[in-house]
Amino acid sequence: MNDQLTELAKTLGLDLSQFQGIANGTPAFDPYQLLGLKRSASDEEVKKRYRELLFKLHPDTAGFEGTASLLQIILAAYEMIKEERGWR
Repeated sequence: MNDQLTELAKTLGLDLSQFQGIANGTPAFDPYQLLGLKRSASDEEVKKRYRELLFKLHPDTAGFEGTASLLQIILAAYEMIKEERGWR
């Protein structure tokens, strides 16, 4: 990931340190920590954060080149949370 995207992630409060561990063979990561949330976050807080990040990272609205890779990380983390919480 380039330096600009890393800085953008930090600005958005994303913790990508765990995700980088996956690339190095770490089997699991905490999707809440990656999204900058606590595990105790309410369903509404999780959904609000997800929508906020979708808007800020979507290639059509980000106004920043190369956000698709960050968006994929967010999507994966959110899917893990959805599965854990039994959302459909």
